[in-house]
Amino acid sequence: MSDSLQALDWGELVERLGSAEELEASAREAGALLRKRQVGGAADLLRLCFAYVLGGFSLRTLAAWAEQRGLASMSDVAMLKRLKASADWVGYLVSELLAERCPEAFAGVRSDLRLMAVDATVVAPPGPKRAYWMVHTVFDLSRLKLSSVEVTDRREAERLSRGVKAGELRIADRAHAKAADLAVVVGVGADFLVRAPSNYPRLLDSDGQLLERLALCREADAKGVLDRSVRIQDGKSKVEVAARVVILPLPPEAAAKARRAARRLAAKARYTPSDAGIEMAGYLVLLTSLNADDWPPERLASTYRLRWQIELAFKRMKSLIGLEDLRAKDADLARLWINTALLAALLAEDGLPALDPEAPDSLPLAA
Repeated sequence: MSDSLQALDWGELVERLGSAEELEASAREAGALLRKRQVGGAADLLRLCFAYVLGGFSLRTLAAWAEQRGLASMSDVAMLKRLKASADWVGYLVSELLAERCPEAFAGVRSDLRLMAVDATVVAPPGPKRAYWMVHTVFDLSRLKLSSVEVTDRREAERLSRGVKAGELRIADRAHAKAADLAVVVGVGADFLVRAPSNYPRLLDSDGQLLERLALCREADAKGVLDRSVRIQDGKSKVEVAARVVILPLPPEAAAKARRAARRLAAKARYTPSDAGIEMAGYLVLLTSLNADDWPPERLASTYRLRWQIELAFKRMKSLIGLEDLRAKDADLARLWINTALLAALLAEDGLPALDPEAPDSLPLAA
């Protein structure tokens, strides 16, 4: 647990989430505390969630610890059911903190469009490193809550279309910019907004000619912004999807920082980056299926920033708590674990500082 959380006593921590009465009300409304026969109240239930996630307890040890502390009296099986039933409640507490932390980021989001931030993280539990998991998350930015968590083995690839529904706008980073997957998203009546890497996917003009990414970036540099209709093509299957490529140069200081980070990443991965790749690190390159009339470049950049509010919370969670501690493959228990870790990460910091050169305060925005 982080030093800033350890410095708080339990009463102070509860006060930062509202009064004990407010916690009781929200827990009951979320269905986490229908009966108090086995656990004293909402504050005690939250303490069990923190102990399970941050304390590294097994369910059996947690049940014994709770009995000894007078927090709850239940078997490890009952403890499991209680924790799983608390996932949505803890998610609600996360959403309240996020709304308080950055209200301006979520103001004006249309009620008829669900903004969904998609992410996938590698988790290497104790044991052979070949046995790592993939944790696939979808965060509903419109409702400020974790929509779904799926824990799979390493053979399950990252997919933007995982669980996609019509009326959603799927927002994700470079790893999800795959033409075939983007086509699936559009095919179900949803839209996408993803950041594009420097070397994929293939971008074609209206005549089917391959567009050179660096030339597009330099054109954006000359114009201030580039917004162009393209076809995104999968290199193997040749599946194509209509889209826009929107390129905005980063501010000079942020661009220089991003290029330094690209060089460090290449050195860590032991490869020599191309000059073109380093140059393109200084640009925000977005691919989207949204129409240009309603979604000009500045609005797209602002919307992409929304994803970063959640990404920063996830980064903070990973650095403070350590996602490798995730011991749950059950969907509800994994949601409880991640929601609790996110809550701890948000409580541990008064703000969400930028963690790298692609953080929101470095991305170009509308004036």
